Amino acid sequence: MEPSQRHVRLMGGRSNPFQTLFALFITALFFMFFQASILKNLQRQQQMLINSGSEVHNKGKYSHLGQMAVAPPEIARSVHPKFAQKLMKEIGMKVNGTLLRGVKKEHRKYYVPSKEGTFTCLSGNQTVAWISVNNDYCDCADGSDEPGTSACHNGKFYCEPERHFLPSSRVNDGICDCCDGSDEWKGVTVPPDLELPVSEGVQLAPCSDTCRDYDHMKLREHNILKEAASLKPLYIEKGLGHGGENYGPNGEFYFLTKKCYVFKSPGYMYELCPYANATQNGKDSWLIGTGGKLEGNVEDGYNLVMGDGKGDHCPQGKKRTTIIAFTCGVEDKVKYVSEKETCVYGVKFDTPAACPDLETIELT
Repeated sequence: MEPSQRHVRLMGGRSNPFQTLFALFITALFFMFFQASILKNLQRQQQMLINSGSEVHNKGKYSHLGQMAVAPPEIARSVHPKFAQKLMKEIGMKVNGTLLRGVKKEHRKYYVPSKEGTFTCLSGNQTVAWISVNNDYCDCADGSDEPGTSACHNGKFYCEPERHFLPSSRVNDGICDCCDGSDEWKGVTVPPDLELPVSEGVQLAPCSDTCRDYDHMKLREHNILKEAASLKPLYIEKGLGHGGENYGPNGEFYFLTKKCYVFKSPGYMYELCPYANATQNGKDSWLIGTGGKLEGNVEDGYNLVMGDGKGDHCPQGKKRTTIIAFTCGVEDKVKYVSEKETCVYGVKFDTPAACPDLETIELT
């Protein structure tokens, strides 16, 4: 064999190092591209789950479909071992892949998977799979499995900063009800062609955090309540000897019988004399209530029902009635009057007589 032919054969049988490096480089590029594609798909799926409100990613890790009814007070004894120690501390916002939107902090201990991977409805008589919590489908008859969505007609969403519940129908409706905007977590916006009544203080999604303004407002309201409650003893003093069912426990509403109060609306002039009579004056004058029966209590609020008004033009011959809702305020003042229904008039009336005791306000 000629030397030149031997050289060609040796060259053909030996691997070229440059070709090997190039092949490795191409392989690495394909691998990196493949990994990036997988990561992107996972991120997209996770975002879709968050946006949809279901957030079932990783929910099934500790879930089985065994059924075991557990009443809320006993739920701490049946939680998955992973969460047993956490119950001694404050449960976080996220539990086993589920965001506990709309759940009051002290109620989060009830929103943990049981040993069987189930959730017990807060009524205590129904159990559903853990993946059913906040998945935008109502499973519990009491609506407690959907605290963060609008799936249940009887559900409630808790606004933590304001410490009050909202009907679930107001969750993700495009209107910011919680000062931190937590009720509009989907970012749903109201269609521009939908006409909504313009009102001061109504904020549309996307929401901004206005809790600092809310805190200032509540502090101001609290100070006003304290000032008003400090005046209540004067009303009790004026009502000495008149305490009882119709003038309040200590006769505090008796002082309101000594004066009449005027309110002017765009169409009418109203004159309200509590426990005596109420009139609506315009082109014609109508007696819209007489006398007065006090209902309610200081916790739920007092109403003075003044019935037996004039019955002309009222349906089925019923007589006009005025209902005065007393609220705590620093002065005796009619805030507004509205005809709640035909021949029934609603009045909001501020007065120190309706305030709780000063000691009660200072404890809140």
